[in-house]
Amino acid sequence: MMNLTVKTFRSLIAVSLLTLISVPESMAQKIPDQVVKSIEFREIGPTRQGGRYVDFAVMEKSPKVIYAATASGGLLKSTNNGQSWKFQFDQESVASIGAVALDQKDTSVVWVGTGEANNSRSSYWGNGVYKSTDGGETWKNMGLPESHHIGRILIDPNNSNVVYVAALGKLYSENPERGLYKTTNGGKSWTKVLEVKRADGKYIGVVDVAMSPDDPNTLIAAAYDKIRRPWTFNEGGEGSGIYKSTDGGKNWKKLSNGLPGGFLGRIGVAYAPGNSKVVYANVENVNVEGMSDAERRNMLEVGIPLGRRQSVVGTEMYRSDDGGESWRKISPDGEDIGGYPSYYYQQVRVDPNDEDHVYVLGIQVWETKNGGKTWGTPFRFGGDNHAMWIDPADSKHMLLGYDHGMGITYDAGATWYHPDEISLAQFYAVDVDMAYPYNVYGGLQDNGSVRGPSTSKDGRSIPFEAWQRTGGGDGMYNVIDRSNNRYLYNESQFGPLQRLDLETGESSGIRYTGDRSMRWNWNAPIVVSQHNPDVIYHAGNKVLRSNFRGENWTEISGDLTDNDEVKANGTGNIQYGTITTLEESPIDPNELWVGTDDGNVHVTTDGGKNWTNLNANIPNNPRYWVTRVEASAHVPGTAYVSFNGMRRDDFTSYLYKTTDWGKTWTSIANGIEPAGVNVIREDHNNPNLLFAGTELGVFASIDGGKNWTKFMNGMPTNPAYDMVIHPRENELVVATHGRGIFIADIAPLQGMNAQTLTSDVTLFDIVPAVQYVSGLSNVTAYTNFNGESRQPGSHIHFYTKSAGKATLKIYRGSKEIYKTEVDTKAGLNTYNWRFVEITGERSQDDLNSMADRFRRFGMSEEQVQNRVAQMKYTTRGIGPGTYKVVVEMNGKSDSNEAIVLKDHWNGK
Repeated sequence: MMNLTVKTFRSLIAVSLLTLISVPESMAQKIPDQVVKSIEFREIGPTRQGGRYVDFAVMEKSPKVIYAATASGGLLKSTNNGQSWKFQFDQESVASIGAVALDQKDTSVVWVGTGEANNSRSSYWGNGVYKSTDGGETWKNMGLPESHHIGRILIDPNNSNVVYVAALGKLYSENPERGLYKTTNGGKSWTKVLEVKRADGKYIGVVDVAMSPDDPNTLIAAAYDKIRRPWTFNEGGEGSGIYKSTDGGKNWKKLSNGLPGGFLGRIGVAYAPGNSKVVYANVENVNVEGMSDAERRNMLEVGIPLGRRQSVVGTEMYRSDDGGESWRKISPDGEDIGGYPSYYYQQVRVDPNDEDHVYVLGIQVWETKNGGKTWGTPFRFGGDNHAMWIDPADSKHMLLGYDHGMGITYDAGATWYHPDEISLAQFYAVDVDMAYPYNVYGGLQDNGSVRGPSTSKDGRSIPFEAWQRTGGGDGMYNVIDRSNNRYLYNESQFGPLQRLDLETGESSGIRYTGDRSMRWNWNAPIVVSQHNPDVIYHAGNKVLRSNFRGENWTEISGDLTDNDEVKANGTGNIQYGTITTLEESPIDPNELWVGTDDGNVHVTTDGGKNWTNLNANIPNNPRYWVTRVEASAHVPGTAYVSFNGMRRDDFTSYLYKTTDWGKTWTSIANGIEPAGVNVIREDHNNPNLLFAGTELGVFASIDGGKNWTKFMNGMPTNPAYDMVIHPRENELVVATHGRGIFIADIAPLQGMNAQTLTSDVTLFDIVPAVQYVSGLSNVTAYTNFNGESRQPGSHIHFYTKSAGKATLKIYRGSKEIYKTEVDTKAGLNTYNWRFVEITGERSQDDLNSMADRFRRFGMSEEQVQNRVAQMKYTTRGIGPGTYKVVVEMNGKSDSNEAIVLKDHWNGK
């Protein structure tokens, strides 16, 4: 008799299962474009909290026309003073914007500088400057692809062909394409007119530029010397400074009279629109009193934090009354005007009608009405403020853009209008429960954690009031105990963990405090065991296990990072050397996978007693930030790992698969556009169906990663930061970092393969549908977000090899109760049966009368004919039960069952 060890048994099982489910090379199949176009994502919000706005451009002769640029949500336009908005930059090849400018001579011309200039850990890159000549309807990339992050765009008011662009360059590495650029031919070609270069050869970016209101050839520009690495942000250097040109950028001089020197950070500059002699500068002064240049230089370049009793000078305000030739400090000693961290703010705005009235944007808004003699706070609105526009014709009319949205005021900030309906949520993580309908949970940058319905019961839109707040801070992981939908585990940044009882509303702080030196990622992973939901895991630089809902904790690993002391002590509100992804195998509770921000991948197969570092087994291992490890639900020892090189300015897509517990790995990234992979998901029904979320969108594969297809119908270009597949409803839930939650019905993909794509007719499995009782609905605001619901009914998906007419029949037992003709396309088709049976047929006169009525409603002829076809028969509702669905076409047919469930959950 043969004795099998556990490891041998696992290997045999893996080999046998792989034989059953692996895709032969001859059967590899890319998802057809028609199928992708037939599956549309629906957007559900949330919206009330807003998102990060970074710049405004307003038509001066008609200020009701507003362009609003966002950090990762694209560009918005309003033509009615902000009463409604339209997204205008959704299908370009990047999502992040740093600056927007409107040509006031020809207001059909709009310029966009891509790549946010706020230097945050969540700031995305751009690929140059875009121009629209039709008011934002269409765009053309005009060059500067290596500018990466753009802080300002200025248009010569006398010559629309002359445009200036302040380019910061790459965020995480050095590049020579930093500086101030100018075009004199409307963007056909560019010249770097200001190049700042340190003695050691480092190129310095330009973050801001201001144009004299009297002479467009007179410019003041701010250079910004900084270093961001995955483990540190070093806020300044000797290359920062203010420069002036009086000949359109041909010649420059560095301004120093009255300004601080040495080590400076970010600088914001602004002319007084009513007096070209008056200029303001907000200067981040990072010099440290009593510290030598050599010591300070080393601290900034290495990322060494300040010691006790050491501090930087702070953020200071300066004013010039002679066009920048000389300056004087106008902020109080020892008081920051601009706030911390300065890399995130530093915007200065001067009242167009009062040269002494100045606003400085930061964590709050600072204001002086007397040229800097005194400072105060003008209003209690906003927070983490980045953009402001002041109406030249009425200084009380302003726009404010901040981390939580935007505001419009007509009374200098006494009251504000906040558009609540704009979808800009920046998610970090997402989860779903098993309620009917199921709920979606997630954590948001700046705006806490939230819960909202995946759909309304009656198919009506999901308003912003349907969402609830479940946590504060910067929201991160939100993981629900799906066994009872009661206990939610969530956190804010750097690991403060709580357990929220959704039945009672009580919350308990359950953060591990056994090791005070534990390092926590900004988004520290949480896992609720699929095998025993009382068991939860949390991870800092070690893996923690609780046997009962966080009431107690045990360290089940050592430090799984490189534990680099210098990097672990980096500056800039960063904890580095942390676990970024933790996954429990759905098959084996003792199999855990870990990835870290410094590129380590580990696995344990004995519940944490022993861990194996897998780095050497991964071919061409980039050792970048590990964004996800996904353990297979189908085959023991099979897992996927994704790396993201964005924090090294490497946008290659890295994605690997192992089938032997990490002993060997194969790249499956070929076909995924370069962008950095955030998440990989394997379908729970079909192991060959994979989804990858990148910094620019979603990709899908039906052949185990051999071929990938962009899968984004109904979605804008946006970072897909996290994804989850609902195990009952077979819907893919995508959490974007800029445009909220999107959901797609992936049921047809679960049954799709090379065979079905060549068959005459294939009727895919039909997801059981609940016949919901709608009940009462809430009163909601008139101006609202129309979140898209899944329409009630059984969604019947079928594939036909050719176009034509198919007959769809539904049976209760042997009795045909419903029949309709469907105009099919070659490919995927969907019909929604609304739980009805046919009771009679309408006359042609009745149908003609209906058609006339639909035309009077303003429907197109195509819409009229579709509606009339649906109204051919009189129907009545049917009850719960199991029904047979048959699709027939060209003498071929296929059948499947449709289960209609009673709403047992009504009122619960």
